[in-house]
Amino acid sequence: MTPEEDLLYRVQQAWATVLAVESVESIPLDTNFLEIGGNSLLLVMLWEDLQEATSQVLKVSDLFRHGTVRSQAALLAGTPTPQPAPVGASARSQLLGRARRTEFATGDGSVG
Repeated sequence: MTPEEDLLYRVQQAWATVLAVESVESIPLDTNFLEIGGNSLLLVMLWEDLQEATSQVLKVSDLFRHGTVRSQAALLAGTPTPQPAPVGASARSQLLGRARRTEFATGDGSVG
């Protein structure tokens, strides 16, 4: 196993622990933590686990900006890649607003 693969696996392992998932391999590499059931409290727990597992100092905000296993491993390796904006309240409100406008326009309570 290369050092990059080892780091990727350790990040996956930390996610599995925090998300209470038995199979490390079931943790996707390119899905945002908040999109697969994570929340801000679990992210803080992940932050603690990653710092302990890698002996590196991280900011919790770094994990919000680098929300996937792959991007967090790159961050820990010192080669962070640009990431899309994390899923946040403003994005959710835009999506909900769009759904509400559609519901109002169709008049039948269905979305779409």
